[in-house]
Amino acid sequence: MVNIESTSNAIWWIKNPNAGKVGKADAAVGKGAGGKGDERKASLGSSFSLDMVELLRNISLQGYNKLLAPELTLLERLIWLALHMTTFLAMLAVLLLTWEQFIAQYFVINLKDPLYPVENVPFPAVSICPNNRLSMQSVFTYARELQSNDPAFRQVEYFAEQLKYLSKLYVIGEVNDDVEEYLNFQAFLDLFGTWNNETFFNTRRIMKLLSPKCEEYILKCSLSNIDIPCFSATAFQESLTKYGPCCTFNTQNTLKNRDFKNRFANSAQGLTVVINASHADYFAPILHTNGYIVIVHDANNFPSIASSNSLEMFPGQREESFLKIFPRIIDTDKSLHSFSPTARRCYFHSEANMPDLNKYVYTFPNCITRCRIRSIIALCNCLPFQLPLELVDSLEGLVFCTLTHISCLSQYQFKWNNVLTERERIYGLEREIEEALYCPHCLPSCNDVQYRISMSVLPIDNYLATVKPDEDNETDITSDISVLRVFFGEPHAHLYTRLLNNQWFEIFSTIGNILSIFMGFSLVAIFELSFYFFKYIYIGCNRIIERNRANNHAKMFDASKLHIYP
Repeated sequence: MVNIESTSNAIWWIKNPNAGKVGKADAAVGKGAGGKGDERKASLGSSFSLDMVELLRNISLQGYNKLLAPELTLLERLIWLALHMTTFLAMLAVLLLTWEQFIAQYFVINLKDPLYPVENVPFPAVSICPNNRLSMQSVFTYARELQSNDPAFRQVEYFAEQLKYLSKLYVIGEVNDDVEEYLNFQAFLDLFGTWNNETFFNTRRIMKLLSPKCEEYILKCSLSNIDIPCFSATAFQESLTKYGPCCTFNTQNTLKNRDFKNRFANSAQGLTVVINASHADYFAPILHTNGYIVIVHDANNFPSIASSNSLEMFPGQREESFLKIFPRIIDTDKSLHSFSPTARRCYFHSEANMPDLNKYVYTFPNCITRCRIRSIIALCNCLPFQLPLELVDSLEGLVFCTLTHISCLSQYQFKWNNVLTERERIYGLEREIEEALYCPHCLPSCNDVQYRISMSVLPIDNYLATVKPDEDNETDITSDISVLRVFFGEPHAHLYTRLLNNQWFEIFSTIGNILSIFMGFSLVAIFELSFYFFKYIYIGCNRIIERNRANNHAKMFDASKLHIYP
């Protein structure tokens, strides 16, 4: 490149004749301006330092003014600095631990209303089962039917004695020394105990036929101190329980919604049942008790204590028993619908994968019963006659368990009586965990009612003294009776609600408390720090913008110069 100034002074060679001089002048000015820029930077740094000093001296946080107090020595200031640094690090550690709990999203069940009106609580179903599971009259009637089909023409008493073996279907797991005898009798029933339209021995039909009839066992009923018909859709009906066919009150959950007058909150206002205590029809009792069986359960659940949420009591004969019920209601906040069932650890009724049936809805006990049914069918290829068909996945090829299945049912009885929904290794219980029934898909119901019961008794003479003569004649009540009274023990219940533990206001208050304890933080201090923080962010952004503008202007000026090459 040729230097214009050394070759020619012609002005027409140069696009801007004064550009060179101006450029030199600008360079000289730039050097001077650079000095002023250093001064500007120095003034900006000084301003920042002065602002920080002013902030530390006047900030609302306690103790920070000690760092710049002129009356303190350097050693005292260093002690204050170490104290603030230690406090700050401890605060960070506590905040990290607290934050881990917040992101875990814990769900809790809190007491919402300790005085929830009991009339808003569904009255449970009450199943009454005689300890005698085979009626003597029904057994001899069926024995005559078997005798008429017997090619060997054996006596009626022989078949009546053989029918006692059917009671083994109620008590699985006992030691049996007469296996060959009841297997031979079952072979006879398979041939001569079936109807023309049956391809297998219908155990359920026969056990219902031989069970004591509700009409013979329950004599009188009253509700809210008013006599009612004992057998109707709103009173007692025959239904299946763990103990086979029993008499169940409130099977259709008709007492779910009640008014104040029907609170059932004392013995006079609750359910009163007069029961036949005579042993004249006893043939095959299954429990070693001189009484009867009462099961209190939710009307939507299959009554089995092995499936949870069913409670059993064994009142004595010729006694007046007072059964108090103490309910506990568990509700779930509607906002938890957005969480998965595994996260909230419960199912709403519309979420679970249960058969769409009118009789049974999803509940934890029904899910356990269904899981147990699947295991029994898979291991023994039959269904115990007590269990409901509504909870069976497929009825194709299904048969009811007979006496030939007792050995298989006894083998796995421990498995079906012990249920796990989660497996956790516990030293010493490894075998029990492996042998237990595993139902991981069963979760509690999000909206549930749980019951607790207690019982007290009085001699039956107290009740007989209150019976009027005309009532005695109408109902044929004698001294050979038992009386059962079922009612709520208190006029109020406890209402609990399941909700998310870490709400936004709880997070806000917890973090605020931690900051306040360690550093005396407040909203005023946050505003003070934010003011200085955003102030210098704004100043820094402006400096970057001005620098970019200056660089762009210099590039445009450099592009406007004329460069002459020889």
